[in-house]
Amino acid sequence: MSFHRAGANRMHCIEPDYSGLVPPMQLRRMSQVVRYGIAAAKQALNDAGLERSDIITLGTAYGCLADTEVFLTKLLTQEESMLTPTAFIQSTHNTVSGQIALLTNCYGHNFTYVHRGHSFETALQEAMMWLNEMSNEHVSVLTGGIDELTNDSFDIMSRFGTVKKEEDLSTRDSEGTIVGEGATLFVVSGDKNEQSYAELLDIHLCHSGDIQSELNEFLHINQLQAEDIDTCLVGVNGDNRYDATILNNIAALTKAQLVNFKAWSGEYPTSNAFAMALASMMLKHQQIPEEVYYTQTPLRTGNPRHVILYNHYKNKYHSFILLKRI
Repeated sequence: MSFHRAGANRMHCIEPDYSGLVPPMQLRRMSQVVRYGIAAAKQALNDAGLERSDIITLGTAYGCLADTEVFLTKLLTQEESMLTPTAFIQSTHNTVSGQIALLTNCYGHNFTYVHRGHSFETALQEAMMWLNEMSNEHVSVLTGGIDELTNDSFDIMSRFGTVKKEEDLSTRDSEGTIVGEGATLFVVSGDKNEQSYAELLDIHLCHSGDIQSELNEFLHINQLQAEDIDTCLVGVNGDNRYDATILNNIAALTKAQLVNFKAWSGEYPTSNAFAMALASMMLKHQQIPEEVYYTQTPLRTGNPRHVILYNHYKNKYHSFILLKRI
Protein backbone atom coordinates (compact mmCIF):
# COMPACT_ATOMS: atom_id res chain seq x y z
CA MET A 1 0.00 0.00 0.00
CA SER A 2 1.09 3.57 -0.66
CA PHE A 3 0.78 6.28 1.97
CA HIS A 4 -0.07 9.95 2.20
CA ARG A 5 -0.22 12.37 5.08
CA ALA A 6 -3.70 13.42 6.11
CA GLY A 7 -2.22 15.84 8.62
CA ALA A 8 1.12 16.76 10.11
CA ASN A 9 1.14 13.82 12.49
CA ARG A 10 -0.76 11.02 10.75
CA MET A 11 -0.42 8.98 7.57
CA HIS A 12 -3.17 7.07 5.74
CA CYS A 13 -3.08 4.50 2.97
CA ILE A 14 -3.85 5.58 -0.58
CA GLU A 15 -6.53 3.19 -1.77
CA PRO A 16 -5.61 1.28 -4.94
CA ASP A 17 -7.70 0.74 -8.04
CA TYR A 18 -9.93 -2.17 -7.06
CA SER A 19 -10.87 -2.99 -10.67
CA GLY A 20 -10.14 -6.64 -11.26
CA LEU A 21 -9.39 -7.22 -7.58
CA VAL A 22 -12.81 -7.08 -5.88
CA PRO A 23 -16.28 -7.40 -7.49
CA PRO A 24 -17.99 -3.96 -7.33
CA MET A 25 -21.12 -5.19 -5.55
CA GLN A 26 -19.05 -6.86 -2.83
CA LEU A 27 -16.78 -3.85 -2.57
CA ARG A 28 -19.69 -1.60 -1.56
CA ARG A 29 -20.42 -3.72 1.51
CA MET A 30 -16.82 -3.87 2.74
CA SER A 31 -15.26 -1.61 5.33
CA GLN A 32 -12.06 0.19 4.45
CA VAL A 33 -9.68 -2.17 6.28
CA VAL A 34 -11.30 -5.20 4.60
CA ARG A 35 -10.84 -3.55 1.20
CA TYR A 36 -7.20 -2.87 2.05
CA GLY A 37 -6.62 -6.47 3.08
CA ILE A 38 -8.31 -8.07 0.09
CA ALA A 39 -6.54 -5.78 -2.37
CA ALA A 40 -3.16 -6.55 -0.77
CA ALA A 41 -3.93 -10.29 -0.78
CA LYS A 42 -4.99 -10.30 -4.44
CA GLN A 43 -1.91 -8.36 -5.47
CA ALA A 44 0.38 -10.70 -3.53
CA LEU A 45 -1.25 -13.78 -5.07
CA ASN A 46 -1.10 -12.30 -8.57
CA ASP A 47 2.57 -11.47 -8.10
CA ALA A 48 3.22 -15.06 -7.02
CA GLY A 49 1.25 -16.43 -9.98
CA LEU A 50 -1.35 -18.09 -7.74
CA GLU A 51 -5.13 -17.98 -7.53
CA ARG A 52 -5.20 -18.96 -3.87
CA SER A 53 -2.90 -19.94 -1.04
CA ASP A 54 -3.08 -23.16 0.97
CA ILE A 55 -2.89 -21.41 4.35
CA ILE A 56 -3.62 -17.91 5.68
CA THR A 57 -1.95 -16.42 8.75
CA LEU A 58 -2.46 -12.71 9.44
CA GLY A 59 -1.48 -10.37 12.23
CA THR A 60 -3.36 -7.32 13.50
CA ALA A 61 -3.22 -5.42 16.77
CA TYR A 62 -6.29 -3.24 16.34
CA GLY A 63 -8.47 -5.30 14.03
CA CYS A 64 -11.44 -3.67 12.29
CA LEU A 65 -11.47 -0.44 14.27
CA ALA A 66 -14.08 1.43 12.26
CA ASP A 67 -16.53 -1.49 12.45
CA THR A 68 -15.84 -1.87 16.16
CA GLU A 69 -16.65 1.80 16.68
CA VAL A 70 -19.92 1.39 14.75
CA PHE A 71 -20.91 -1.61 16.87
CA LEU A 72 -20.08 0.10 20.18
CA THR A 73 -21.91 3.27 19.11
CA LYS A 74 -25.05 1.27 18.31
CA LEU A 75 -24.66 -0.57 21.61
CA LEU A 76 -24.87 2.75 23.44
CA THR A 77 -27.44 4.60 21.34
CA GLN A 78 -29.80 1.61 21.17
CA GLU A 79 -29.35 0.87 24.88
CA GLU A 80 -28.08 -2.66 24.24
CA SER A 81 -31.27 -3.74 22.48
CA MET A 82 -32.25 -4.59 18.90
CA LEU A 83 -28.63 -5.01 17.83
CA THR A 84 -28.00 -6.79 14.55
CA PRO A 85 -25.38 -9.54 14.63
CA THR A 86 -23.83 -8.21 11.41
CA ALA A 87 -22.27 -5.23 13.16
CA PHE A 88 -20.59 -7.50 15.70
CA ILE A 89 -19.43 -10.05 13.13
CA GLN A 90 -17.79 -7.35 11.01
CA SER A 91 -15.97 -5.94 14.03
CA THR A 92 -14.00 -9.09 14.89
CA HIS A 93 -10.25 -9.22 14.29
CA ASN A 94 -10.43 -12.19 11.91
CA THR A 95 -12.91 -10.52 9.53
CA VAL A 96 -10.19 -9.65 7.01
CA SER A 97 -8.68 -13.13 6.82
CA GLY A 98 -12.17 -14.62 6.55
CA GLN A 99 -13.11 -12.37 3.65
CA ILE A 100 -9.83 -13.16 1.89
CA ALA A 101 -10.54 -16.88 2.24
CA LEU A 102 -14.07 -16.47 0.85
CA LEU A 103 -12.99 -14.45 -2.17
CA THR A 104 -10.01 -16.68 -3.02
CA ASN A 105 -11.69 -20.01 -2.17
CA CYS A 106 -9.04 -20.90 0.39
CA TYR A 107 -10.38 -23.71 2.59
CA GLY A 108 -7.20 -24.42 4.52
CA HIS A 109 -5.92 -23.32 7.91
CA ASN A 110 -6.85 -19.69 8.61
CA PHE A 111 -5.62 -17.91 11.72
CA THR A 112 -5.36 -14.29 12.86
CA TYR A 113 -2.89 -13.29 15.58
CA VAL A 114 -3.62 -10.36 17.90
CA HIS A 115 -0.36 -9.96 19.82
CA ARG A 116 0.00 -6.18 19.97
CA GLY A 117 3.45 -5.21 18.68
CA HIS A 118 4.28 -8.81 17.78
CA SER A 119 1.12 -9.55 15.78
CA PHE A 120 2.70 -9.63 12.32
CA GLU A 121 5.84 -11.34 13.54
CA THR A 122 3.83 -14.12 15.20
CA ALA A 123 1.82 -14.67 12.02
CA LEU A 124 5.07 -14.86 10.03
CA GLN A 125 6.53 -17.23 12.60
CA GLU A 126 3.58 -19.58 12.18
CA ALA A 127 3.96 -19.42 8.39
CA MET A 128 7.58 -20.57 8.75
CA MET A 129 6.49 -23.40 11.04
CA TRP A 130 3.99 -24.63 8.44
CA LEU A 131 6.65 -24.56 5.73
CA ASN A 132 9.10 -26.49 7.90
CA GLU A 133 6.48 -29.07 8.85
CA MET A 134 5.18 -29.54 5.30
CA SER A 135 8.44 -29.08 3.40
CA ASN A 136 7.68 -31.89 0.95
CA GLU A 137 4.17 -30.75 0.02
CA HIS A 138 4.84 -27.46 -1.87
CA VAL A 139 2.64 -25.43 0.48
CA SER A 140 2.07 -21.70 -0.02
CA VAL A 141 1.14 -19.45 2.90
CA LEU A 142 -0.45 -16.01 2.62
CA THR A 143 0.78 -13.95 5.56
CA GLY A 144 1.10 -10.31 6.54
CA GLY A 145 0.05 -7.50 8.84
CA ILE A 146 -2.96 -5.18 8.76
CA ASP A 147 -3.97 -2.24 10.94
CA GLU A 148 -6.13 0.81 10.30
CA LEU A 149 -6.21 4.31 11.73
CA THR A 150 -9.48 6.10 12.50
CA ASN A 151 -10.23 9.57 13.85
CA ASP A 152 -11.29 8.12 17.21
CA SER A 153 -8.19 5.95 17.57
CA PHE A 154 -6.03 8.92 16.60
CA ASP A 155 -7.65 11.05 19.33
CA ILE A 156 -7.12 8.32 21.92
CA MET A 157 -3.46 7.87 20.99
CA SER A 158 -3.00 11.64 21.14
CA ARG A 159 -4.31 11.70 24.71
CA PHE A 160 -1.76 9.05 25.70
CA GLY A 161 1.16 11.00 24.23
CA THR A 162 1.80 8.61 21.34
CA VAL A 163 1.35 11.22 18.60
CA LYS A 164 3.89 13.94 17.90
CA LYS A 165 2.53 17.45 18.29
CA GLU A 166 5.09 19.07 16.01
CA GLU A 167 4.82 18.99 12.25
CA ASP A 168 8.09 17.37 11.28
CA LEU A 169 9.04 13.84 12.34
CA SER A 170 12.67 13.96 11.27
CA THR A 171 13.94 17.26 12.68
CA ARG A 172 12.01 17.91 15.87
CA ASP A 173 13.50 16.43 19.03
CA SER A 174 10.37 15.70 21.04
CA GLU A 175 8.09 12.97 22.34
CA GLY A 176 5.62 11.19 20.13
CA THR A 177 5.63 10.07 16.51
CA ILE A 178 3.65 10.20 13.29
CA VAL A 179 1.08 7.40 13.40
CA GLY A 180 -0.01 5.41 10.39
CA GLU A 181 -1.78 2.37 9.05
CA GLY A 182 -1.13 -0.30 6.46
CA ALA A 183 -1.97 -3.61 4.83
CA THR A 184 1.00 -5.62 3.60
CA LEU A 185 0.71 -9.28 2.62
CA PHE A 186 3.15 -11.85 1.24
CA VAL A 187 3.09 -15.31 -0.23
CA VAL A 188 5.80 -17.43 1.37
CA SER A 189 6.69 -20.94 0.28
CA GLY A 190 9.57 -23.38 0.28
CA ASP A 191 9.89 -23.23 -3.51
CA LYS A 192 12.23 -20.82 -5.27
CA ASN A 193 11.02 -19.52 -8.64
CA GLU A 194 11.21 -16.50 -10.91
CA GLN A 195 8.64 -14.64 -8.81
CA SER A 196 10.67 -14.99 -5.60
CA TYR A 197 11.88 -11.75 -4.01
CA ALA A 198 14.10 -12.89 -1.15
CA GLU A 199 14.91 -15.77 1.16
CA LEU A 200 13.46 -15.57 4.66
CA LEU A 201 16.14 -17.03 6.93
CA ASP A 202 14.92 -16.53 10.47
CA ILE A 203 12.84 -14.45 12.88
CA HIS A 204 13.33 -13.69 16.56
CA LEU A 205 10.97 -12.01 19.03
CA CYS A 206 11.91 -10.52 22.38
CA HIS A 207 10.60 -8.08 24.95
CA SER A 208 12.39 -5.36 26.89
CA GLY A 209 15.79 -6.53 28.09
CA ASP A 210 19.33 -6.84 26.77
CA ILE A 211 18.49 -6.43 23.10
CA GLN A 212 22.16 -6.21 22.08
CA SER A 213 22.76 -9.71 23.45
CA GLU A 214 19.59 -10.92 21.72
CA LEU A 215 20.93 -9.59 18.41
CA ASN A 216 24.33 -11.23 18.90
CA GLU A 217 22.69 -14.56 19.71
CA PHE A 218 20.37 -14.24 16.71
CA LEU A 219 23.32 -13.68 14.38
CA HIS A 220 25.28 -16.54 15.99
CA ILE A 221 22.40 -18.98 15.48
CA ASN A 222 22.36 -18.06 11.79
CA GLN A 223 26.16 -18.38 11.53
CA LEU A 224 26.69 -14.72 10.75
CA GLN A 225 28.90 -11.97 12.11
CA ALA A 226 27.75 -8.39 12.65
CA GLU A 227 29.86 -7.21 9.70
CA ASP A 228 28.00 -9.62 7.39
CA ILE A 229 24.88 -7.46 7.65
CA ASP A 230 25.08 -4.79 4.95
CA THR A 231 21.60 -3.27 5.39
CA CYS A 232 19.40 -2.77 8.43
CA LEU A 233 15.84 -1.48 8.32
CA VAL A 234 15.47 0.05 11.75
CA GLY A 235 12.20 1.08 13.39
CA VAL A 236 13.18 4.52 14.67
CA ASN A 237 10.09 6.72 14.71
CA GLY A 238 11.19 10.18 15.80
CA ASP A 239 10.20 9.73 19.45
CA ASN A 240 13.07 11.02 21.59
CA ARG A 241 12.10 8.62 24.38
CA TYR A 242 13.12 5.61 22.28
CA ASP A 243 15.25 6.43 19.24
CA ALA A 244 18.63 6.70 20.96
CA THR A 245 18.06 3.36 22.73
CA ILE A 246 16.95 1.66 19.51
CA LEU A 247 20.03 2.84 17.61
CA ASN A 248 22.27 1.78 20.47
CA ASN A 249 20.77 -1.73 20.36
CA ILE A 250 22.16 -2.22 16.84
CA ALA A 251 25.48 -0.44 17.40
CA ALA A 252 27.30 -3.69 16.57
CA LEU A 253 26.11 -3.48 12.94
CA THR A 254 28.89 -1.07 12.00
CA LYS A 255 28.93 -2.08 8.30
CA ALA A 256 25.18 -1.82 7.80
CA GLN A 257 23.43 0.92 5.87
CA LEU A 258 20.51 2.09 7.99
CA VAL A 259 17.09 2.53 6.41
CA ASN A 260 14.32 4.44 8.19
CA PHE A 261 11.11 2.77 7.01
CA LYS A 262 8.69 4.40 9.46
CA ALA A 263 9.30 7.77 7.82
CA TRP A 264 7.27 6.31 4.94
CA SER A 265 4.69 4.18 6.72
CA GLY A 266 4.15 5.91 10.03
CA GLU A 267 4.08 4.09 13.36
CA TYR A 268 1.58 1.28 13.92
CA PRO A 269 1.89 -2.17 15.55
CA THR A 270 2.28 -4.16 12.30
CA SER A 271 4.50 -1.67 10.46
CA ASN A 272 7.23 -4.31 10.25
CA ALA A 273 5.24 -5.93 7.45
CA PHE A 274 5.81 -2.78 5.39
CA ALA A 275 9.51 -2.97 6.28
CA MET A 276 9.70 -6.55 5.08
CA ALA A 277 8.07 -5.60 1.78
CA LEU A 278 10.54 -2.75 1.33
CA ALA A 279 13.49 -5.01 2.18
CA SER A 280 12.27 -7.73 -0.19
CA MET A 281 12.09 -5.26 -3.08
CA MET A 282 15.59 -4.00 -2.26
CA LEU A 283 16.94 -7.54 -2.44
CA LYS A 284 15.08 -8.41 -5.64
CA HIS A 285 16.02 -5.26 -7.52
CA GLN A 286 19.44 -4.84 -5.85
CA GLN A 287 18.85 -1.19 -5.24
CA ILE A 288 18.27 0.99 -2.19
CA PRO A 289 16.48 4.28 -2.95
CA GLU A 290 18.45 7.16 -1.45
CA GLU A 291 15.23 8.65 -0.06
CA VAL A 292 14.95 5.90 2.55
CA TYR A 293 18.45 6.23 4.01
CA TYR A 294 18.49 7.07 7.70
CA THR A 295 21.93 8.66 7.61
CA GLN A 296 22.50 11.78 5.54
CA THR A 297 25.50 10.34 3.71
CA PRO A 298 24.82 6.88 2.20
CA LEU A 299 27.48 4.25 2.92
CA ARG A 300 26.64 2.48 -0.34
CA THR A 301 24.14 2.74 -3.14
CA GLY A 302 22.88 -0.81 -3.44
CA ASN A 303 23.77 -4.50 -3.82
CA PRO A 304 22.34 -5.66 -0.46
CA ARG A 305 22.92 -9.32 0.41
CA HIS A 306 22.03 -9.85 4.06
CA VAL A 307 19.28 -7.55 5.35
CA ILE A 308 18.05 -7.47 8.92
CA LEU A 309 14.84 -5.83 10.07
CA TYR A 310 14.92 -4.51 13.62
CA ASN A 311 11.60 -3.16 14.81
CA HIS A 312 10.14 -2.17 18.14
CA TYR A 313 6.75 -1.02 19.35
CA LYS A 314 6.91 1.38 22.29
CA ASN A 315 10.29 -0.14 23.21
CA LYS A 316 8.48 -3.22 24.57
CA TYR A 317 7.98 -5.51 21.59
CA HIS A 318 11.28 -6.05 19.77
CA SER A 319 11.87 -8.29 16.77
CA PHE A 320 14.58 -9.28 14.29
CA ILE A 321 13.84 -10.64 10.81
CA LEU A 322 16.71 -11.85 8.62
CA LEU A 323 16.44 -11.84 4.83
CA LYS A 324 18.96 -12.89 2.19
CA ARG A 325 19.37 -12.18 -1.48
CA ILE A 326 18.38 -15.15 -3.64
